[in-house]
Amino acid sequence: MKNKLILNLSIEFGPILAFLIASELLSFVKATAIFVALTAMALVVGYIERRELAWFPVIVSASIIGFGLLTIILDSPFFFIIKDTIYNAAFAIVLFTGLYFGHPLLKPLFKEVFSISDRGWKIMSLRWAVLFTLLTIANEIARISLTPDEWVIFKGFATVTTTVFAFYQLRVSKKERLPNATKWGLKIVRE
Repeated sequence: MKNKLILNLSIEFGPILAFLIASELLSFVKATAIFVALTAMALVVGYIERRELAWFPVIVSASIIGFGLLTIILDSPFFFIIKDTIYNAAFAIVLFTGLYFGHPLLKPLFKEVFSISDRGWKIMSLRWAVLFTLLTIANEIARISLTPDEWVIFKGFATVTTTVFAFYQLRVSKKERLPNATKWGLKIVRE
C-alpha cells in the first residue's frame, strides 16, 4: 500500500517537481524537455500500474507533451507558458457549458475515482470551472508581466494552489458520497 501511494504520487507530481527544480538549474527549454519526457514516462507507468488510462491524465499529458514539443522545437518558452491559459480556459468553458446544459462534465472524467451524488458532481464541476477561470486570468497576467524564469515561480504557486484546492474538494465528496463509497466519497476498488 505504501509503495503504491509513493508510485501514484510520483506519477502525479514527479514531472512538475522535476520541471520546477530543473528550471532553477537549466534553461527553460531544457527544463521543458525534462518535463515532457517525464510526463510521457509517467503516462506509460500509470498505464502499466493501472492497466487503463483515465481521460483526465491523458488530456493533461497531451497538452504538456504537445505544447512542450512546440517549445523545444521552436526554442521558445511562449508555447509552454500559453499552454496553461489555453488548457485552463478550455476546461472552464467545457465545465460551464456542461453545467448550463445540466451535465456536470467532471463526472465522466472522474467517475472511476469518486462515487458521489449528482448534486456533488454539480458542485465540484462549478467549483473547478471557477478555479480554471481564475487560473486562466492569473496565467495571462503572469504571461504578460513576468519573464519565463519568473513564470516558473508563478507556476509553482499555481500548482500548489490547485493541489490544495483539489484536496479541499474532498469535503464535497465526503458530504455527497454514495453508499458504495469510502467515507471521502472515493470509489471502493476491490483487488
